[in-house]
Amino acid sequence: MRDTSQKAIMTEPIIFYGSTVCPMVPPVRQTLQRARAPFEYVNISFDATSRHRVMEINNGNASVPTLVFPDGSTLTEPSDQELRQKLNALGYEVGPASLLERVLTALQSPFVRILAVMLIASSAVNHNLPLIAASVALFLVSMLAQFLARRL
Repeated sequence: MRDTSQKAIMTEPIIFYGSTVCPMVPPVRQTLQRARAPFEYVNISFDATSRHRVMEINNGNASVPTLVFPDGSTLTEPSDQELRQKLNALGYEVGPASLLERVLTALQSPFVRILAVMLIASSAVNHNLPLIAASVALFLVSMLAQFLARRL
């Protein structure tokens, strides 16, 4: 007789709690996408009920990313290895990230956008037009990478 309980777990989505400013959200999203694991992303910055749920899971801390798996288990701020092991245990295969995927993931970091804004401001003060143009391009590419990641 075949065990269907594991198959039922794999069809339910993983609840993926995150926030716009968390630099760990893009790499976790990319790993889930590479595994082709169904997930529902919930931004706790805009959802008080979800923020409260994350705080319940994490002893009063709004720590993200927090993942709630269909089997009821959770991972908070998982390393890539921890997340891969959990996904493998649930039957998902996570292949290695391509160079392009790693670059796009890095570009999605809020720190890249902060750096770009700081470079724009400092180069504007110094009237350095080439650096202003490069900084604006970096900012726009970062925003585009984040937009595309959400659409894929």
